Amino acid sequence: MSTPTTVTGEVSPERDCPSNSSLVRLVYRRNFLLPIGEVWAALTDPDTLGRWYGTYTGDPDSGRVRLTMTDDHDSATTDVQILRCTPPAGFSVDQDGWLLEVALHQVGRTTTLEFTHRHVPRSEAGEIGPGWQYYLDRLNAVLTDTRPPLWDDYLDLVDEYH
Repeated sequence: MSTPTTVTGEVSPERDCPSNSSLVRLVYRRNFLLPIGEVWAALTDPDTLGRWYGTYTGDPDSGRVRLTMTDDHDSATTDVQILRCTPPAGFSVDQDGWLLEVALHQVGRTTTLEFTHRHVPRSEAGEIGPGWQYYLDRLNAVLTDTRPPLWDDYLDLVDEYH
C-alpha cells in the first residue's frame, strides 16, 4: 500500500450556512491537457463514466437517473436528481442527498475541472474526502490511459480532510 501523490481536496466552511454550522464543502481541482468536450464526455457519457465511476439507467433529459457504482469496493445503486446541466460548462446533481457540483473551464489546451461536494458534515469529511480523491484519480487514469489507482492506497488520507 502506498499513499497517492495527487492533490487532496480543500475543506472549507460552507458558504450558505450560518457561521456556527458544522457543514463544510470539499473542493477538488484537476487540470487535463484535453479539450473541454472530451472531459465533459468522460463525466456524462454512460460508457466512459462507467469506466471510472458508475453506470446509469434512465433518461438524463427527464432530470432523474439511477446510478450504480462500478468499482470493486462499491457497487451501490443510488437515485440521482439532475439539478442543473449546462454542457459543457458543468452540472449539479443531488445523489441520494449529496449535493455535487462540477464546473469545467478551458484556457488554451488545458481544461480545469472543479468538483465540489457541498453540505458535508465536518465529522464525515475524513471518510468522504479520500473517496472523491480516489474517483477523480480514476477519472484521470481513464483520460490519460494509465493504470487506475487502488482504493487501499487512499485509506491513509483520512487525516488530510479534518
